[in-house]
Amino acid sequence: MDDTVFYILVKSATDGMALFEFLKKQGCRTRIAPVPRGLTACCGMSLLVTPEDMAQVREHLDAPESPGYERIVEMENRIDPHRDRYC
Repeated sequence: MDDTVFYILVKSATDGMALFEFLKKQGCRTRIAPVPRGLTACCGMSLLVTPEDMAQVREHLDAPESPGYERIVEMENRIDPHRDRYC
């Protein structure tokens, strides 16, 4: 498991979905995720990117045709892969 992850914060869920679809079409791996507690954002949606995928994502984020984003935050990875697994 990686020590950090990146959250791409967006202004609205509409912007987040547009950015998600744009990055997906570019072949980038990202996931829709809630904004972590303690971070401020206009909506509760963000895009989650792992460190190994971030270089490719950054290439496309600043492209003129990119839908745009608010900011990128690097945080400690607190995702528990065993959450909600009971067997």
